[in-house]
Amino acid sequence: MFKRLVAERNNLDDISRIEKIYRNRFQIESNAIILVSEDTGNKPGFPPFETNIIFWKNDIRYRQKIFLRVCEVTEDDVPIKWLLPSLEDNGDADCC
Repeated sequence: MFKRLVAERNNLDDISRIEKIYRNRFQIESNAIILVSEDTGNKPGFPPFETNIIFWKNDIRYRQKIFLRVCEVTEDDVPIKWLLPSLEDNGDADCC
């Protein structure tokens, strides 16, 4: 009836690594919230796992979805700094 919200495997080190990448890339302050999760893909034709990143900077919410497991995400998967506005969460339903 209820699903446990526990990671399948210990990926806290990978989550911390991704958080550091985002803090450095977009110069996010240490007291700002960054949420990183690995979720199973639930749409036909999409990869079986995705990493979702949500963060705030200057009271603006941003989000990115990467179709990789948390352990597979690298700095190369994060947009360059000047593309930050493209990650702004405008409240529209997610396309994917």
